[in-house]
Amino acid sequence: MTILVIDDQVNVVNGIVSGVDWESAGISKVLCAYNASMAREILECQPVDILLSDIEMPVEDGLSLFRWTRGRRLPVECIFLTSHADFIYVTEALKLGCFDYLLQPARYEEICGAVRRAVERVQQNREAQQLYSYGKAVYRNRDLFFQGILKDWLTGAALQLKEILRCFGDLGIPMREETQIRIVMVHLLRWYDEPWEAAPLYTALENVAAELFEQLGQRLLLLRLEKTSYLLFLFPKALQNLPEEAVLEAQVARLAEALQTHLHCGIACYTGAAVPIKESPALVQRLKKMSLNNVSRQSGIFFYEQPKELPPAFIRTDKLPYWKNLLLNGCTKMTEEEIFSYLRRAEESNVLTREFLEQFCGDFICMIATLPQENDFRNILSQPEIQDPFSHASENLEGTLTFIQRVLQRFQPPEGRGSEKDQINRIVEYIQHHLSEELRRSDIAEAVYLNPDYLSRLFRKEKGMCLKEYILCEKMKIAQAILRSTDLPVAVAAARVGFENYSYFSQVYKKVIGVNPSAERLKGPNA
Repeated sequence: MTILVIDDQVNVVNGIVSGVDWESAGISKVLCAYNASMAREILECQPVDILLSDIEMPVEDGLSLFRWTRGRRLPVECIFLTSHADFIYVTEALKLGCFDYLLQPARYEEICGAVRRAVERVQQNREAQQLYSYGKAVYRNRDLFFQGILKDWLTGAALQLKEILRCFGDLGIPMREETQIRIVMVHLLRWYDEPWEAAPLYTALENVAAELFEQLGQRLLLLRLEKTSYLLFLFPKALQNLPEEAVLEAQVARLAEALQTHLHCGIACYTGAAVPIKESPALVQRLKKMSLNNVSRQSGIFFYEQPKELPPAFIRTDKLPYWKNLLLNGCTKMTEEEIFSYLRRAEESNVLTREFLEQFCGDFICMIATLPQENDFRNILSQPEIQDPFSHASENLEGTLTFIQRVLQRFQPPEGRGSEKDQINRIVEYIQHHLSEELRRSDIAEAVYLNPDYLSRLFRKEKGMCLKEYILCEKMKIAQAILRSTDLPVAVAAARVGFENYSYFSQVYKKVIGVNPSAERLKGPNA
C-alpha cells in the first residue's frame, strides 16, 4: 500500500513520516508533497492508495485536491488533518466521501489507527471490485464465472468465503459456510481413439455427471482445472443430505464407466470425504496430489487417505553404477531390461509416486551425463524424438519408460528404424496385420514403441489424415473386396474386419465407400 502525506509545513510532514509506525498500519511506501500542485504531479505519475492531507494550504486547499481526485475517478481513500473543527469543512469533506477527519495536533498512534482502517477499506474495495468483475462475467457467460472465481479461490486467491457464497446465491445456488459438499476429481488418463476437443468434452462430461448425480438429489458444478482434469462439486438440493460413501462410490463408478464408454478413454476418479465448503481448497490440493502420484496411470475410483511414508530403499537406488557399467560394455538392451524391471517392481510395491519418478529421472540423467564425452548427452537431449518424452518424463511411469528407451536407443548402432518414414511404415504394417481386430491407438503405440500422442501427430503429418480415419478406410477396403469377390453374408464381412455391430458397420461403410453394403453385394460375382 502507498500513502501520500500532504502539508505545506515541511516539519509537519517530516514528523508524520518519521513518527508513524507505517509497517504496522500496512503501508509499504510513503510519499511526500508540500502543496496541492506537487501532490497532483505525483498522483498523475504513480498509483497512490491513501491521501493523508492537511485541509488548509495556500493556493489550493486539501478539499479542492480531493475533489480533483474524485473528478479523475482515482481509487484513493482520504484522511484529512486540520487544526480547526469547522463545521463547513467537515460537511464538505463528508460530502466528497473522505474516509476520516482528524483534528491537529493528532497523536501518531491516532494517525496510525486511522491509516490502518483506511488500508482495510482499500482491501475491501479491491475484493469488491474483483467480485464485481466476476459478477459481470456471470451475465455474459456462466461458464466463465465458474472457471474464474472457483479456480481462483481453489488456487489460493485472496477472496473472502462470504463473498463467494453471496455470488453463489446471486446465481440461485444457496450455500452456507457449514454446507457439506463432496468433491470428485476426474482425470482423463489416456485416449484410446482421437482426443475430444475441449468444448464438446466439457459438455459431455457435465451432461453425464449431472444425470447420474441428480438421481441422488445432488446438484453439481463442473470446473475444468487443466487440459485433462476436472472437478465435480456435489452438494445437496434444499435440505437433502449428501449420499453415503458407499452410494457415492457406486455412482462415481457408474460415471467412470459411462465416460470410458462414451469418450473412449481411461478414467481415474479421486473422491474426498464430505467437508464444509470452506475446506474445499485444502481438499482439492490433496486430490491433486493423489492424481500426480498415480504415475502408473491406473484407471479406477480412489478415495483420499493419508499418504504413506515411502521406504527409503526405493527413493534412491544403488544400481546406478551397475547400469552404467552395462552401458559402457555395450549391453544396452540388458540395461533397458534391468531399469524397466526395477521400475515395475517399484510399481508393484506401491511406492511409485511423482516424487519418486522425479528423483529417479534426475539420477538417470546424471548417470548418462557422466558417460565418456563421445556419447555427448547434451546432443542426445536436443534431438526432437528425445525432447518431447524428456519434458514429460516424470509425470507418469509410461513417460519415464518412453524417455529411458529413447535415450538408450542412442547408444545402439543404427538399424534403419529411427526416421519418421520408418516409424510410419511400422505403424502401417501393424495395422495391415490386425485389420480383423478392434484397433486402438494405445495398442498400436505400444506395439511400435511410440507415445500415443506423438503417434497421432506423426501419422497425421505423414499421411494427411487421422489414425482412426485411416484404419476405417483400410477396413472398408477389405470389406468391399469380400463383398465383391465372395458370396459371404454382409455380417460375415463385417466380422472379418472387426465389427460386431452390423448397423454400425453399415453406417461406416456407406460413409467411407459411398453405398450401403447390401448395394455393394449387387456388384458381386453373382450379381
